[in-house]
Amino acid sequence: MSSPRLILVLGGTRSGKSAVAERLAAAAGGPVRYLATAPTGEDGDHDRIAQHRSRRPASWETVEVAAIQDLALPVRDAGASTVLLDGLGAWLAGVLHDAGLLDDDGRREDPAGAIDGAAALAGIEHAVAALADAACAREALTVVVGEEAGMAPVAATRGTRRWVDLLGSAHQALAARADRVLLVVAGHAIELTDVGAGPEIGSAPQTSLPLGTAPAVAASVPAVATGLPEAAADRPADGESEVLPPAAVVVGADAVAEGHRREDEGEPVPSASGAPLPVHPEDATPVDAVLDGDPAAPGDAGVPGNAGHGVAGAPPRTPARPLPASLPVPPGARLHGDRMVPEGMLDFAVNVVHGDPPGWARQALMNGLETGKRYPDDRAASEALAERHDRAADGVLPLGGAVEGFWRLALALRPVRAAVVVPGFTESEAALRTVGCEIVRVPREAKFDWKLDPEAVPEDCDLVVVGRPENPTGVLDARESILRLRRPGRTVLVDEAFADFVGEDALAASGGALADQRPADHGPGDLVVLRSLTKSLSVPGIRCGYLLGDPELVAAVREAGPPWTCPTPALELLRAYAGRPDATGRIAARTAAHRGDLVARLRQLAGVQVWDGAANFVLVRTPAGVDAVAGLHDHGIAVRPCTTFAGLDDRYVRIAVRTPALHAELTTALARVISAAE
Repeated sequence: MSSPRLILVLGGTRSGKSAVAERLAAAAGGPVRYLATAPTGEDGDHDRIAQHRSRRPASWETVEVAAIQDLALPVRDAGASTVLLDGLGAWLAGVLHDAGLLDDDGRREDPAGAIDGAAALAGIEHAVAALADAACAREALTVVVGEEAGMAPVAATRGTRRWVDLLGSAHQALAARADRVLLVVAGHAIELTDVGAGPEIGSAPQTSLPLGTAPAVAASVPAVATGLPEAAADRPADGESEVLPPAAVVVGADAVAEGHRREDEGEPVPSASGAPLPVHPEDATPVDAVLDGDPAAPGDAGVPGNAGHGVAGAPPRTPARPLPASLPVPPGARLHGDRMVPEGMLDFAVNVVHGDPPGWARQALMNGLETGKRYPDDRAASEALAERHDRAADGVLPLGGAVEGFWRLALALRPVRAAVVVPGFTESEAALRTVGCEIVRVPREAKFDWKLDPEAVPEDCDLVVVGRPENPTGVLDARESILRLRRPGRTVLVDEAFADFVGEDALAASGGALADQRPADHGPGDLVVLRSLTKSLSVPGIRCGYLLGDPELVAAVREAGPPWTCPTPALELLRAYAGRPDATGRIAARTAAHRGDLVARLRQLAGVQVWDGAANFVLVRTPAGVDAVAGLHDHGIAVRPCTTFAGLDDRYVRIAVRTPALHAELTTALARVISAAE
């Protein structure tokens, strides 16, 4: 059996959990990196921190992480060292405190409902998910200690309830990815088992091991039952195990006034009631029993998605598995730019072309209204789009916006393990989680200008989702890079929602649009492309897009939803659009010119980093300590915070392309925000 990569150790205050975690780290052998989450400033509990330091071996490296948002970074950088993070609750309390979400007595409007509060919550979710990703990607062991606070009385205030809810959800997220989960109670470590995958409840008693058990006695208890490596039993107890009481020490005296009281002062750490705010894993594992359908089961041949697709002679598609329980969707995955523009603000957040739809588009919509007394018939639109992209008409499916394609495809394919290239449009992950699909996030990196690395996609993924151009980076991957993702039994889904903004020269240099079928595109597995009209034609309220792919797969996607995929006015718009590539070419040229103006102005601002993409927006990284979103709000301007995109922090914003006059107004305001922060 391979060595564990991630172990989660849970326990209440003074339960002995830190001592258990330290033994696990020591037993792994080799160097150890200790990630300390306790604040060392004036709010820190210096006596407790000193006590913990005194019992750790001098050879262990200590890294202070109380003030950082990205817990995954010191894990990824640890190399072959064992990593011990102690503890998660103290880190979470500090992050919530900094965001104004912990010191919340419920007497004011809930800060979690504001844009900055929602972004902070999404950032926490992504930080926990990234921590799990980083731990599971390493060969060395990572041990995470979590304060089990959900067994105490109900918390007194909204801020403390939020802390308990988020911490409990974070524990569930990490437990779903961990190789082992231990619960420490009164110095005894108990190995926890997944009820769905483990032995029958009651089939065998759980065994716990007192931390102070003598070596001779401990040696007689199997390590798998105790939840500790056998080597760990040879060490004596280390005494007090807590790094911090969760929220109390982090926020100081104000927290005590709000009910955050330390257990060692005789009062319990508060707990929560009600449904937790979800923080979920990036690679949550589906229930083993429903991973695969039975190929011999009656009726399988008639299930959409069972038949093979792609080149002749390719292996048949795996029979559609029974739909497993859905996985909770992170809140940030459903938070889009249209919800981030307060009333009356100048909008640089929504990535839709500024202005009215073209006259021909408005006329097409009017024509559709005149025939609205009949049920929609998408055959004419499909034929027109097929001719534009040189495809068979039965390989085209009109949709109520490209986003509908993510959901229909998830239901049709029911993939087991999907690779989602990030940062990217989050709706695909939301759809896949709903059908219980395991998610693997494949990161792009700023140092490589966000370009796709096809080799980073795990071989066992049966679905890969990638944007071209990607949102929010704007990067346009080479056609050949996308085609390298194809494998037998795998579907590659390419989101070309912003393809109409790519100029002819840039498109030719990248190998052309994947929507335009070429003989060279034939290969193993399936290649599916999504397109959208709502952004380039300035009609976001008219949900209008389409899907392109192998006719057999398209038929399965059509069946995975209501019989009418698109309203008649949108179908008329699709038909008109298919015959006007010249019109979209003019939109692309105008957008490129305006984007150049925006990029040039932004690059004149000190400390601002700009990525000039191929779409109608640019990704911007502001200087450290500059809150661009809040600062621009003070000037009546809204930009898109990027904390809901995996891999991006609160220094990143997405800015939509507008006109030179509006760009001047934006950059003048941003310059003032940066100057005020210096």
